[in-house]
Amino acid sequence: MARKKTRVKKITSKNNEKKLGIWLSIWLSIMLVANFITALSYFVFTETVAATFPQVALWVWYLFGLVAFANFIFVIFLFNWKKWPFYAFCMTSIVAAVMNLMIGLQFVATIFGLLGIAILYLSMKPKWKLFE
Repeated sequence: MARKKTRVKKITSKNNEKKLGIWLSIWLSIMLVANFITALSYFVFTETVAATFPQVALWVWYLFGLVAFANFIFVIFLFNWKKWPFYAFCMTSIVAAVMNLMIGLQFVATIFGLLGIAILYLSMKPKWKLFE
């Protein structure tokens, strides 16, 4: 029994050493809220969103919603010190950028959308070794 208590203490002390920091916490919180609202708007207000680009099929907007929802899930894993969601977020951002170009969004607006990757990377960089 004493052995279990020692192991629990080691795990607890290891987790206490990890602190996201103010900026990374703020940025991840912004990403969490923004991706949730984006996914919700694509799923709930699909026809309203689709009216802005009438030439785009309705299923494309649902795909955008899935991408935003995936990013929402990835942020939750980032809060739990997982490294793989960063790479997944990069992939979904690139997919969204390609989709934006395919539906006719301006190149500058598409590049602006990729800034999230750069901000996330710069925010995570000082803590990168703490992510598993």
